Amino acid sequence: MSPLPENPLKIAVVGCGAVTELRHLPALAQRHDVQIVALVDNNQNRAQKLADDFLVPRVLPNHQALLDLGVEAAIVAVPNHLHASVSVDLLRAGVHLLVEKPMALTVAECDTMIEAAALGKAVLAVGFVRRFLHAARFVKWAIDDGFLGRIRSFDVRDGYVFAWPMASDFFFRKEKAGGGVLMDAGVHTLDELLWWLGEVRSFEYYDDSLGGVEADCELHLTFESGVSGILEASRTRNLRNTAIIRGERGELEVGLWQNALQLRLSGSPVEIVGQGGIWHSAEAPDQDNVSIIVDEHDDFLSAIRTGRSPAVGGVAAKQSIELVEACYRQRRPLVAAWEETNVERSVR
Repeated sequence: MSPLPENPLKIAVVGCGAVTELRHLPALAQRHDVQIVALVDNNQNRAQKLADDFLVPRVLPNHQALLDLGVEAAIVAVPNHLHASVSVDLLRAGVHLLVEKPMALTVAECDTMIEAAALGKAVLAVGFVRRFLHAARFVKWAIDDGFLGRIRSFDVRDGYVFAWPMASDFFFRKEKAGGGVLMDAGVHTLDELLWWLGEVRSFEYYDDSLGGVEADCELHLTFESGVSGILEASRTRNLRNTAIIRGERGELEVGLWQNALQLRLSGSPVEIVGQGGIWHSAEAPDQDNVSIIVDEHDDFLSAIRTGRSPAVGGVAAKQSIELVEACYRQRRPLVAAWEETNVERSVR
């Protein structure tokens, strides 16, 4: 945690859904270097309940009202379709922002947000929290350092039966969410793969959207380095929830949502199973949902105070939206396992 400054930074939270209630507010409540001055939500009853629980002095119905309070920073956690409009207003006014993922619904909206941040001289960070998992950072080092030798392939399975405690139904409305599992949890995985492996050369994308939001999808990717592999994402099935990176010397399997690692080296009869940790640090390797958000907030606030770029700025975050847009333009129907079985039977 950052040391107590003489003048704590005035911060607001825009959007009072589950991610604010369960993650951002508990993480902010642990800090002494910020002052939460307001919560913003059009559901005033819900916002007031959270304000009472976390001792926040004001509840406001819209984000424009923040500009009269001298707010220096804000966390934007509204439904996806509002990310761009809310962010542009605040960034142009010089308010530093941490915006929940996805950054926006389109590349054009992302560009508008980046331009607004430059105009307002404001920090724009995007909430790709997996970048703060120690295990994910170890994978990044292992790839860049050549620890595994030349990387050959990857295999990512990311899925749970959907059970997020929603405060609204926007996840299932295409016009508000922008898409289904790929735009939601999938952008986390795309961000990681782009961070680890670089630019994409080609892809094939399949989903079950049928004009709505997809619950299951499959993406076959080849990167400019020649590395290829598969990403499978689901809201209907509990998948492995790991990424496997295979290289000449062995393979790393990393938890997508947990700080967990497995290292298997070629020719070795045993594997190493453990957690990532900070070198020469007494910090416990366990990272729960709130502690990862604390690390994300640390990075965001440090960027504000030092003038450096955040771990995931607007330009980096836009890359995942570019890939999502391309996937949706070239989507093909996903054939489910039971459909394949029926096709085989009909052919026979």
